[in-house]
Amino acid sequence: MFLQKNLILTRTEPGGQGGYQFLYKIGQYGVSLGSKPQEEIQQIHWEADVIRYTSETPLQYEVCHTTELASKTLRFLNDSTLNEFLEKAFNYFNELEALEKMLPGE
Repeated sequence: MFLQKNLILTRTEPGGQGGYQFLYKIGQYGVSLGSKPQEEIQQIHWEADVIRYTSETPLQYEVCHTTELASKTLRFLNDSTLNEFLEKAFNYFNELEALEKMLPGE
């Protein structure tokens, strides 16, 4: 099983193709984690995108491929490597949030 901390939403994948989506959030950034149905049940995988939240209510976000974490959608074939990535992402987002607070207001 993968990490539950910083998890804010679990839902059916919103694209209508089936599967699940998990949304994580720290500050204005997070991870969208999805698993779509596969032909081969043994080939289950998770796809992860770094996201930036644009609205709290309603909850809206955009994919953010401009961070040092990921420049594309990442694919994980097991929970342990996914958990390692999530821990790294959570630390990165905490540091990014602290740095953004240091910047003068625009």
